[in-house]
Amino acid sequence: MSDQHERRRYPRVPVSVKGRFLAPDGAEHACSIRDMSLAGIALISEVEVPLGSHLIIYLDDFGRFEGPVVRHFDDGFAIETALTGPRRDRVAERLALYAKGGEKAAAERRRIFPRYAPQDAGIEEGSVLTLSDGRTAPCRIVDMSLGGANVATELRAPIGMSVSIGRMNGRIVRHTVEGIAIEFTDMPERVSAISRPFG
Repeated sequence: MSDQHERRRYPRVPVSVKGRFLAPDGAEHACSIRDMSLAGIALISEVEVPLGSHLIIYLDDFGRFEGPVVRHFDDGFAIETALTGPRRDRVAERLALYAKGGEKAAAERRRIFPRYAPQDAGIEEGSVLTLSDGRTAPCRIVDMSLGGANVATELRAPIGMSVSIGRMNGRIVRHTVEGIAIEFTDMPERVSAISRPFG
């Protein structure tokens, strides 16, 4: 797909969020985003990544993406992504909100994807975190939304690792002071589903 055709079909939206990417050698690097579309992401990074390299990227407020490096520019590179189904719809919705600009978009995102304290969602704070390598540990749910949860835990598993908390499955997208942030891979489609058990 040519750049001109891509721009016509999938407008690029300026998006100023932080993220991290996993290079093909397994190394993890910080990055920031210059712009995004439904077909690709332009990343700002000091790390040189060869064309064709397949990367896994975790972006604040957007979650996990992956795809090949398709071009370089002065201060970074761009990857091509392939989004389908509900995941594509959610990203399109968030990009549309970002296109509205700044604080207005942020406030709208918080309205659509509000975060709840466990007691507000009618569930217990305590749960059990299970990592894909088989380790388990008790944890405490700090807050949650339809898309993920902040969890207090002593486990500091790698970003990108698959985890489950109660009956919900997800991936670790960042570390926090108290523990980890999880993006759900089986995101509920309705607000009422926030009360799905974590125990």
